[in-house]
Amino acid sequence: MPCSKLLAVLLVALLLPASAGAEAPRLDSARVEALAALPVLHGDAVSVERLAGKAVVVAFFASWCPPCHPEFDNLARAQATFGADLAIVAVNIFEVWGQFTGTVRRDAFLARKVPPFSVLGDGEAVADLFAGVTRIPTVLVFAPDGRPVEHFIHLEGASRTHLSYEEIAAAIRRALQG
Repeated sequence: MPCSKLLAVLLVALLLPASAGAEAPRLDSARVEALAALPVLHGDAVSVERLAGKAVVVAFFASWCPPCHPEFDNLARAQATFGADLAIVAVNIFEVWGQFTGTVRRDAFLARKVPPFSVLGDGEAVADLFAGVTRIPTVLVFAPDGRPVEHFIHLEGASRTHLSYEEIAAAIRRALQG
């Protein structure tokens, strides 16, 4: 990440308090700008203007995470269903795990999935801004006004490992209904 972008992300992190517990924050312009400072791995860059007036899904994932694979499929289906009313931003986090330390595994995952939405790297830089993401998958759904509508965290030992398409679609409908 270029030094100026990293400094911008760190500055935002200092200015915004981390949310306590699992409480979802609002998707405000400072959080969007922090996302916009992350490197784009696939799709379009993120900006306040691009997300304005849309329901927004921010999904934290890693390519080695088994529940992240079907969740990516569900997010792609949601993007196809809701079209221009929805912006999805997938944020890669905790990618270095196990014997893999480079980007080969992540790049192969993205080549296989070909997501129809933005995918950003270096998510650790913004994790604290989104209720302190420490587990994946973590998915947040926001209304067009930035209000949080859904906050899913795959908890250790939980039988529910990711959001189903139906759960994602229901949250997006709630977000769009205001």
